[in-house]
Amino acid sequence: MSYKKNGKYFDYISLKPGIITVFIGFLFIGANVFLGLIIMGVGGLLIYLQISGRATDTELDAFAISKLDDMKKRALKKLGVDEEEVNEIEPIAFDGYVYDNDARIKKGKDGLYRSNKYQSVMFFFSSNEVHCYTYDFFLDRDNQRESTDVYFYKDLVSVSTQTEGTEYSVGKGKSSKFDYEYFKLTTTGGNYISCSVKNINDAQRSINGMRTLIKSKKMA
Repeated sequence: MSYKKNGKYFDYISLKPGIITVFIGFLFIGANVFLGLIIMGVGGLLIYLQISGRATDTELDAFAISKLDDMKKRALKKLGVDEEEVNEIEPIAFDGYVYDNDARIKKGKDGLYRSNKYQSVMFFFSSNEVHCYTYDFFLDRDNQRESTDVYFYKDLVSVSTQTEGTEYSVGKGKSSKFDYEYFKLTTTGGNYISCSVKNINDAQRSINGMRTLIKSKKMA
């Protein structure tokens, strides 16, 4: 899978120029068969170039997931902690496509929304702190970023899921809207860490486990 192929996934598809060219070639056949066939061939080529070389929905998802290989190992190394230090509960991870204003967004054939940006957040829990590792990357270029945060349990205000609406381009000045769900961890001072979640129902058990742990630590 190449970044170029992933990038083309988000390109607007316009078959109109190719179809018009094919039609013009068909009209020319009556006067000049050879010229008409050439023009029709050019039209066919324009159509082929529009629809070929694009990643499929499944391929784009697989590429994103492949970038998360060894996530736990990389996170622990970046955080500078041993697994034995952060074993209050199992690590919790959320991941999903990013739908901010800079993202290229497309609705797939399966009805799901994808973008050229992806994010994964992993939380580790020690006796006194929550360690957070965030990994952001693009699917259409070699560009990625890692960051870490550490919070005391007493500084955590809420663990929640929220719904956000966003707008995306559907080509030639047209746009559409959709809603997506994301996880949000809010700290004192109004700071927060958030991550869109592909399937909020699957993530709910982990979210509830995090809430229970944080509540018990704050009451201790």
